[in-house]
Amino acid sequence: MKLKKTFGILICGLGLNTSSALALDLVQALKLAQDNDVVLQAAHAEYLAVTEVESQSTASLLPDVSLSIFAQKNSTEISNATGSYSNSESDFTTDGYTLTLTQSLYNKQLFDAMDESEAFSAQALASFEASKQTLIIRLAQAYFGVLAAQDNVAFAEAEKKANARLLKQNQERFKVGIIAITDVKEAQAKYDSAVAQAIIASNELSNQQEALWFIIKQRPESLSSLKDSIPLDFPELADIKSWQDRALANNLMLRAAHYAVEAAKENYTSQRAGHYPTLNLTAQHSSTSADGSTTGFGGRDLDDTTIGLSLDIPIYSGGYTSSKIRQSAAELDQAKMLFEKQQRQTIQDMRTAYLGVQAAIAQVEAFKQVLISTESATEATELGFEVGTRTSVDVLLAQGNLFKSQRDYAKARYDFILKLLEIKYAAGLLAPADIQHINQWLSPS
Repeated sequence: MKLKKTFGILICGLGLNTSSALALDLVQALKLAQDNDVVLQAAHAEYLAVTEVESQSTASLLPDVSLSIFAQKNSTEISNATGSYSNSESDFTTDGYTLTLTQSLYNKQLFDAMDESEAFSAQALASFEASKQTLIIRLAQAYFGVLAAQDNVAFAEAEKKANARLLKQNQERFKVGIIAITDVKEAQAKYDSAVAQAIIASNELSNQQEALWFIIKQRPESLSSLKDSIPLDFPELADIKSWQDRALANNLMLRAAHYAVEAAKENYTSQRAGHYPTLNLTAQHSSTSADGSTTGFGGRDLDDTTIGLSLDIPIYSGGYTSSKIRQSAAELDQAKMLFEKQQRQTIQDMRTAYLGVQAAIAQVEAFKQVLISTESATEATELGFEVGTRTSVDVLLAQGNLFKSQRDYAKARYDFILKLLEIKYAAGLLAPADIQHINQWLSPS
């Protein structure tokens, strides 16, 4: 019995709708994930928010222009206590405007803050790009998680069916006195256990389907399954040292940690600049107009223009500036340690992924050999049934072992694919093109 026939048995045993028109492949799933995944959308919003900080820091270095317009009614009453003049009252209105321009000529804190915001923007971009790669990993895990759960359901149903036949046969043999009641009870226990396992497998399939829905916001009727044969080649670089160097140069989380250090350095420099003087240019023009009154109040127009320089020298702020410097120094040390942590994590993840790919290749080959052996055993059992030396229960049990071997083989291949994606992610090289490549290994929809 060939592998293709084995996969056909599995699908039939599961009773899935395998209509190719309804099957969702990996590329289609990735497109849905990119459009609907809330984790990626939140990361994008966070990136946009951080980039606005850079715009804000740039704005602080540009001229600040403000216009103030006013209108007021004035009421004046004069009382003369000496009697030289008579008492009088005057009502008039005043309106005008004030136009003010302020330009920072020297403020080291503002320049350092702009450099800090640029580093934050670079960090945010690296983190967002990492989120795109993480989405690919999460999607692949959910997609192949559903396929693996389907395989478990097929195996569990086959086990339940085989144990049901065994129980029925033992009950009939007990009735005619061929076997003892203990054999019936043992068969009953096996059947009950198989029923429980089938329920667990079905529930796990539902859970995996919900995990996929969470990412793509759709519940496809079926997924494209793996072809009978997939290549087991090691991707691109052959040795672990080359992969490690690639990871240290391109890993996006490591790059984000690097920019975090740069931002912390600029923040430290900015806080130290709190002891520096600042120089500002201020230009102001105001115009006031008032209507006349019988007593001589109002009835005049006033235009005033001033231009000046303001030099502010910080002398003492109660220790606030020094405290901010110490705080930023500690934050810089923290950022450096987090960078070192991420560097070690990158190396560990890369080496783990590299060894994982090697182990996955060996595991796939081993389970393939187990499947071939199980197929031969199943064929021999079926032939024995035809000639009368094996029972139908023997055939069902053999087929159950075949399902198990197929399930283990398929699981090993799913793990291999995930390891390929993980090593690309650790190296900072994972891209939608990798999904398109893997999609060629799925049955065409």
